Amino acid sequence: MRSMRRRAVLTALGAIFAIGLSASALAGVAHGYVNPIKPGRWIAGRIDMGVDYIATRRTGVVAIGDAQIMGAYRTSGWPGGHYLWYQLLNGDHRGDYIYVAEKLRKMKPAGTTVDAGQRIAVAKPGWPGTEWGWATRSGQPRAAPCYSEGMKTHSGKEMARFLASLGAEVADKVRDGPDYPTGTRC
Repeated sequence: MRSMRRRAVLTALGAIFAIGLSASALAGVAHGYVNPIKPGRWIAGRIDMGVDYIATRRTGVVAIGDAQIMGAYRTSGWPGGHYLWYQLLNGDHRGDYIYVAEKLRKMKPAGTTVDAGQRIAVAKPGWPGTEWGWATRSGQPRAAPCYSEGMKTHSGKEMARFLASLGAEVADKVRDGPDYPTGTRC
């Protein structure tokens, strides 16, 4: 009986790797999270307060997990002018806040509850692209108080690790470390 279970597990693992799913991508699925950065639709950019991505065409921006939209602004002062943030409602990142900023349209309004993978905005192609990062409860990027232009922050690296764990491409490689907002911001 044990050998039959072992063979079934090995067969399942073989099938998983045959279709190209990495163990880190499976970890995100196990917690109810989805990879919001679909290959071919996004170009990975630098890490700063968050992680930059440029849409290659009009592309839906989706919630990483079940979430509540906390705020959505069309005149934020960011390049492109748009800023949205939401709180994750489940999984090991439950209670954490994520922002998406810059070249967005059709943002869901504050108070909207969405499922993992549900569209929360539309990214327009080209510069300035979008930025994805950890936010505070009030919606401010976690690294904003100590950030200077071009700085690769700890908060940005933490978000890069989280997105990479979901299967997203990250242009700047980061060392092992936490994939959640913790410790120093910059």
